[in-house]
Amino acid sequence: MQEIIIPLLILQTAFMPFSAYDIECIEKAKKMIDTDISRHFSIFSVAESVGIGATKLKTGFRQMYGRGLFTYLREQRMHRAVTLLTDTNKTIKEISKITGFRYRSNFITSFSSFYGMPPGKYRKQHLEE
Repeated sequence: MQEIIIPLLILQTAFMPFSAYDIECIEKAKKMIDTDISRHFSIFSVAESVGIGATKLKTGFRQMYGRGLFTYLREQRMHRAVTLLTDTNKTIKEISKITGFRYRSNFITSFSSFYGMPPGKYRKQHLEE
């Protein structure tokens, strides 16, 4: 029988209890992101805005939504970018700003990593379909 080793950190956070207030704060954090994906967030500013500690927010967000806060933010930005690419004539630069990227190059890199191709190619492929 093979021994399974689970890192202590996972054991400590996997069953972290949350109060109703904590859950409400974590839901508020998600709503903040959903409301304005163009905003530049820090975990500490979000935690302060919703009234919860940064560690509890990070842990709770991952437990409630199955991914970290910034992973979730990136996913939302990428999904919004796809909508803008396929449903509008906005430039890549405009889309990068709308989706919260200060630099077009960072947007292209992130998009390419997420979808496996740059946004211009994605747009061209999906407009031809």
